Amino acid sequence: MPNKSIQIYVALKHMGNVARKVKEYPFLLGKTPRTFRELIEESVRSCVDAYKTRANNANNPAPLTDEQLDGMREIGKFAFGVHYNENKIDEEKAIQTAIDAVTDGLVRVFKGTNEITDLDAEIEISEGDVFTFVRLTMLSGRMW
Repeated sequence: MPNKSIQIYVALKHMGNVARKVKEYPFLLGKTPRTFRELIEESVRSCVDAYKTRANNANNPAPLTDEQLDGMREIGKFAFGVHYNENKIDEEKAIQTAIDAVTDGLVRVFKGTNEITDLDAEIEISEGDVFTFVRLTMLSGRMW
């Protein structure tokens, strides 16, 4: 069976949006992952491809729609398609960084309500499954 692309959903909560709960957004993977490690790899590849597309389109930005403006207003940050970073992305390094973050416990991943922990465990992914990536933030400071 050939490995084809698959659309999943990623649950996200925007910063600064106190009123609205987590919302699911479509996320296209280039191929159907068989293991948790492959899910991370495909997720990073998809994000890198989207980043490169945005960077390439920065020279000819399209006018913003009312929906885009409303979304930006909601999160309190307006972006107009200007791409300031000229650095090239090292996809393999980005994948390794993501895997390290999961291994180190800085990122936790859930399929539905079940946490996925074993990188090499086989996972069953179907079209439309919902995944939640939680990035844990380390707080530092002193208590006087």
